[in-house]
Amino acid sequence: MFGQEKLNKKIMNRQYQGGMTAAGWLIIMGIVLFFMYLAIKLVPAYMEFFSIKSSIESVALETSSSSSKSEIERLISGRFNINNIDIIKADDVDIKEITGGRALYVEYESRIALFGNVSALLEFKHEEPLN
Repeated sequence: MFGQEKLNKKIMNRQYQGGMTAAGWLIIMGIVLFFMYLAIKLVPAYMEFFSIKSSIESVALETSSSSSKSEIERLISGRFNINNIDIIKADDVDIKEITGGRALYVEYESRIALFGNVSALLEFKHEEPLN
């Protein structure tokens, strides 16, 4: 019986037990839920940026570097209207001179309230050369 008693004591010893406690699970779940919350709040801003980026890319492919500013703004405004982009307007897109022509350039910030007085500031930039 002495061997069995020693074995039982070894099994009951905490260092030989596996698994996590309820507190451990709560901490892990809290961390996972926090990052899920961040994703839910931040992903729409990135999706809107990719929509803006694709609109600018399509306008850049459709126009040439000799196109007038008003024509380019009209095309951008139409794309923004179709894609339901409200965070920036067509006149927020700049036309920059680059080596070999011109490029469409957009830069903006998106501030997203997370909780309380904490918010995330996302900065977006994109430059697309005109044909």
